[in-house]
Amino acid sequence: MVALGAAAFFATGFYSFVRGDIGTPVSAGAPRVAAVPITQQSQITPIILGDSVARGTGDTSGLGIGGRLDQELRSRHVPAKRTVNIAVNGARTTDLLRQLDLANVQRIVAESNIIIISIGGNDLGVTADWKNGPPENPGEVMRGVLDRIAQIVAKVRSVNPRGRIFLVGLYNPWATGPFGARLTSMVNAWNARVMDRFSSDANVFVVQTIDIIANHNRLAMDNFHPGNEGYAIIARRIADAI
Repeated sequence: MVALGAAAFFATGFYSFVRGDIGTPVSAGAPRVAAVPITQQSQITPIILGDSVARGTGDTSGLGIGGRLDQELRSRHVPAKRTVNIAVNGARTTDLLRQLDLANVQRIVAESNIIIISIGGNDLGVTADWKNGPPENPGEVMRGVLDRIAQIVAKVRSVNPRGRIFLVGLYNPWATGPFGARLTSMVNAWNARVMDRFSSDANVFVVQTIDIIANHNRLAMDNFHPGNEGYAIIARRIADAI
């Protein structure tokens, strides 16, 4: 009887897997679709892409956004697979675009229903030393980076038209510096541009972080990346939206 029960349990799980928890076929030019509550699906399958913030640099526990999201979902009794993290420290938009061209990366993205992306900060930082002042033409700089982020979202959409994409917004780690107020204003402008750019896609969410890191104690020891508490709150916001 135990063996029969175990076989039935396995068969039910296998049927659920075959029925739809294996991602979405490739689709070019998919039309805009309404957001579908992920809780209606059988299991959360997250992946995180991008830069050092996506990687979790600064979190002394080693969890970062992905690991802390796993904890949040477990505490809420939400069925979820462990987050796959393929983020790379120092990555820029061009690096992520190349990564998304890899067949194995496309396969993992296609099989995920939660795609978390943190990217763009390194592009903006390389253009100018923002710590010592903003660039001369911030609008032009932002426009180029945002265009590449749009290409990233399009590549994700080409293999996964219905997955929920969470874009991690930027924060100002130099808020207490001499140019702090001006840089905060520019970061707010950037986050607003990102929200406006993807407002037509009901399955793209911008996760605001600037208010989280406004408390300087939420930065890591390097005074640049989020610390443990910062990552925990970012992950909580994503879990709330799921």
